[in-house]
Amino acid sequence: IHWDFVRLALASVAKLAVIPVQDYLGLGGEARINTPSTLGENWRWRMLSGEMTDEIAVKCRKMAKLYGRV
Repeated sequence: IHWDFVRLALASVAKLAVIPVQDYLGLGGEARINTPSTLGENWRWRMLSGEMTDEIAVKCRKMAKLYGRV
């Protein structure tokens, strides 16, 4: 389902589509970068080496090209 949200953002008429890498990777709440109104545990998530596979990167590129975002 995360690809549906990515597709909706890329297909929109907006000039910019900002898609967090966590969405491309299909990660859940464990990868949340920030929880508003909280202190301490924000901005700690890091993408691990190898998480962005060639398969995912190719799919990202194809979708960006399809929707004229390259």
